[in-house]
Amino acid sequence: MSNSLLQGRRGLVVVLAVVLAVGALLLGVTRPPHTPGSPAESVPPVSPTTTGALVHASGSAATVPSADLRGDVLPVTLPTGAVNVHVPILMYHYVDAQPPPAGPYADSLTVRTDDFSAQMQYLVDTGHHTVTLSDVYLAMAGRRRLPTKPVALTFDDGGLDNYTVAFPELERRGLTATFFVITGKVGKPGQMTWAQLAEMSRRGMSIESHTVSHPDLRSVSSRRLKSELADSRAAIQAALDVPSQILCYPSGAYNNAVIKAARAAGYVMAVSTGRGRDGDPGAVFELKRRRVASSVSLGGFAHLLQH
Repeated sequence: MSNSLLQGRRGLVVVLAVVLAVGALLLGVTRPPHTPGSPAESVPPVSPTTTGALVHASGSAATVPSADLRGDVLPVTLPTGAVNVHVPILMYHYVDAQPPPAGPYADSLTVRTDDFSAQMQYLVDTGHHTVTLSDVYLAMAGRRRLPTKPVALTFDDGGLDNYTVAFPELERRGLTATFFVITGKVGKPGQMTWAQLAEMSRRGMSIESHTVSHPDLRSVSSRRLKSELADSRAAIQAALDVPSQILCYPSGAYNNAVIKAARAAGYVMAVSTGRGRDGDPGAVFELKRRRVASSVSLGGFAHLLQH
């Protein structure tokens, strides 16, 4: 065989190798990332037509500072020109047919299962779309567009019924919510476990901090204040591999010192109970929520969404 023919064949082999390598590289770039965990067969998959899918800001190293955690890592401060976002933030605690044995106020804090189901169906029927508080923050920053008729659902304390009752009611309708957990009580009797919270997080729910032990943050020592805020946040991030940057004040109690400590601990937003302001980026640590009382009628629930 002539030298020229051998050289030609060798050149063809080199070209083919380069083409194959480039093709493999392109396939690696365009292949969608693997999502850990798969939904249980007993729960139907979420339909994108009912979730009111949000338009995400373009992803880049600048928009998501850390690749170590799943989910959105929120900017530490809102930019100049942050906008008001008018989203009703509703507050729940327990959802069950009967209140849990959690103290004298459990009954008034428990929305009965049938009522909760009717409320969630009302959201779907009236074209409301649920968003997380992270979505609200990014909308204030001008980095996310919210769907029409947005509403943020929140649950306090981490009761087991949040997983056994509320979570299935939400998921079968393609709704999302933010769950504020007392990290020192996770896994205790009547409380959700880290495994249950991890499942909820993988399936679109947001898990955020309600401190370690639910004290009145205004009355604890500065050392304990720091640990209640920082340790609860760290526990969520370590257990669930998601960022935790949003705080729910225990019993809605806070003052300027608590806000300052929350900022120092790495939170970027906090919600209260009855006091606070609606969707004001200048008061992002004092966002007001609207309590869904156990006795509220469906008409009263509709009123909470409008005013």
